[in-house]
This record gives sequence, C-alpha cells and structure tokens, in this order.
Amino acid sequence: MMLEQITWVTPQEFIQAGVKVILSDLDNTLLPWNQKEQHNQNLVDWIQALKANGITLVIASNNSEERVKKAVADLPVQILARALKPLPFGLHKYLRQHHYRRQETVMVGDQLMTDVLAGNLAGVRTILVQPLVQTDAKKTRINRLIERPIMKLNHFLYPHLRWRRNLIE
Repeated sequence: MMLEQITWVTPQEFIQAGVKVILSDLDNTLLPWNQKEQHNQNLVDWIQALKANGITLVIASNNSEERVKKAVADLPVQILARALKPLPFGLHKYLRQHHYRRQETVMVGDQLMTDVLAGNLAGVRTILVQPLVQTDAKKTRINRLIERPIMKLNHFLYPHLRWRRNLIE
C-alpha cells in the first residue's frame, strides 16, 4: 500500500485492518531527516491516540539507539535501533521477543529498498509513505536512484497502485 502520510491514518482504521503493532521508520517517515527540533504536536497527538487505542508503535530505525532515543524522547514508543534494514533479522527477533504476531503487524517507511523490503522479507504487511521532505541524507540518495525505476515498473505492472490518504479508500 502507498500512503501520502502515515499520521493521517486514524487508530480506528488500523483496528479495522487488524493492525495492533506498527513498525515505523523514523527519518522522513515520522520526522524530517534534517529536523533539528524534536517532534511536532500532530505527531505527539497521533502517537498518543494509537496508544490509547491499544496500538503499539515501534520505531524500527537503522540509526543508533542514541539518535533514535533523542528523536523520540518523552513519546510512548518502543525502539528497535540498528535494525539492519533491509535484512529482516532484526524485525524477526523483535517480533519474536515481544510476542507480536506478523499478521497483526505493519511496517511503514519512506524507502522501498530498506523499509518496504525489510517488511516484506519479515512477512508483515508494508506501507510505503511519501518522504516528509524532498531532500535526503547522503546515504539515502543511492537508494532513491535505485528506487525510481522500481517505482516506474510497479506503476506499470500494478496500475491500481496510487498514493492514498488513508487505509480504507
């Protein structure tokens, strides 16, 4: 599935879709990668609404634990730092340790070659979101070059795929 922004999805939509656990990338998925301040109120409200509805949010990032903790300080989220995406091993281990079921889990991210691939290899549903900002860190630019032809091929093979605003559309 492809969504414009994950924070536009309500907890009720996740519940209707059978989602109890959201594994989410951090940079350019929940926060702009180059953001100096911490988080905005819309993100805080969305995360609190998820928690109030029994949905667990796990930040699954390739960044260091220090970087992730700093970015999500004071938010009710779990952290999986150094997830080694696109390899599925970190996601598998985390799901197993916390007794999360794959069919109740979704992986969200802005990159096909790391986030979506990791989720697919881990056997969970995946949601590709549009990057929050149009610039990328140097290490991400290579992935974006590889991503472009794959996205074009996807649109050719699956013309029904389109950017959506919510899960139930």
